[in-house]
Amino acid sequence: METPNATKAILNWMCATRFEDIHPDVRQLAVFALYDGIGAILACSMLPVAHRMVDFVNLVGGPPDCTMIGFPARTSVLNAALLNGTLGYGDEMDAHDGDGRGNHILAANMGAALTIGQLVGAPGQEVLRGVVMGYELSKRIVRVAAQVDRETGIASGPVDAGSSIGATAAAGIVLGLPPDRLEVALGLAAHMSCSFFVDPSDADHMAASYSRGGGGARNGVTAALMAKAGYNAPLDILDGPRGFFHSRLGREDPGPEFLRGLGEEYGITDLIFKRHNAGGTTHVARMILLEIMSENNLSAGDIAEIRAEIRSGRSPARHAKIAETQAEVASKSNNDTTIRELLDDRSYYRRNMLALAAVYRTVGFREAYDEQYYQSSEVSAVRERVKFFTREDWAGNEDRFYAGVTVITQDGRNLRKESADRQMTEEELDAKFSHLVGLRAGDAKAKELAQVLKRLDTVSNVAEVMEQLELPEAHIGQV
Repeated sequence: METPNATKAILNWMCATRFEDIHPDVRQLAVFALYDGIGAILACSMLPVAHRMVDFVNLVGGPPDCTMIGFPARTSVLNAALLNGTLGYGDEMDAHDGDGRGNHILAANMGAALTIGQLVGAPGQEVLRGVVMGYELSKRIVRVAAQVDRETGIASGPVDAGSSIGATAAAGIVLGLPPDRLEVALGLAAHMSCSFFVDPSDADHMAASYSRGGGGARNGVTAALMAKAGYNAPLDILDGPRGFFHSRLGREDPGPEFLRGLGEEYGITDLIFKRHNAGGTTHVARMILLEIMSENNLSAGDIAEIRAEIRSGRSPARHAKIAETQAEVASKSNNDTTIRELLDDRSYYRRNMLALAAVYRTVGFREAYDEQYYQSSEVSAVRERVKFFTREDWAGNEDRFYAGVTVITQDGRNLRKESADRQMTEEELDAKFSHLVGLRAGDAKAKELAQVLKRLDTVSNVAEVMEQLELPEAHIGQV
């Protein structure tokens, strides 16, 4: 039986699928994704990473074609995609994938689709369709990598860390590229894509924001425009020898899992919105801590110790070897070796996130950047009472966004809770948007933008929306 050409199959499906063909629940989720994502971008426009990127944009220069979200000036389409994608990741306020497969896919796809949409005056539905399709392609690429990991027992790492290929699909669809030119664009994007782990020492998120959002958005817009201009690249980039998967994973074709359920299931439905500006399992631990405090009417002063348990970041193969070794040790010593205190270069960050949550009980965006909050004596005292532990028995991918928290109170109670991450309700999304955009632009502007963005699927020209996102420059220390 002949193996189907994966490149052309997914291209033809993406180009043939209209916005109204997408399931209504998926369409609504895409609206919420951009609503939440743009709110996070506006908040992150106050951060140092935003101002340094604008400094770069001004250094490079370019025609004032497109909006830099959260700033008053415009720049070239490529520079705008770079900035908007970078801030899409910003400070870990962006949504993540609840199944643990794919890192910050939305940031690059959203940045590319919004920016190219403004350039060509695309309707909101086309921007949303581009985001859904770009997300789908990115997610399916990650799916192939996960399958190879399972088959080989070796963690391959990110295969397209910045979602350049998905962002190219998003930009190309919004730009109106036909399948043959979109295929060229994907070939160009494959040559631009980067597979690189973010260094944990990147405390201000500058490298991470670029590699996980800005670089992919810029690459996506670049590849789509190059293809539109007639530039060429190798075709069938997802198939055969010397193709993308062969180059990155040693696999000549993506396998049946790449096209499985195409048109019936959508990768964007794995998206989970974040309540707080914290990464991965730290976000879940923070959510659980605040629930314990609320349910038991606790203040920070009532807490003697906070013990958070999260999954180890090791690969499945490494987990298996460790579990085997630990089982032998445990059988001899009768000690529990599945829980180990986590002391790494991210320890301070994790402990600080929980200390801020315990003291201020808010989203935590402003508090994480303003010295009067994060260096307060109360936060410092709580931080010393926070410990993180890894659970070696939480080895599955489903455990990536699962955590357990035990709060030991000053009066001797042990209050424990475990939970996976949970999707936010519309009311919770509204409260988050109001808080973040209210910090940036005031409550009245936040309310005005919420009404516009929640009806993005009815907008005839997304350029009109982008214009409303141009705001006077602001810094986090001013709010």
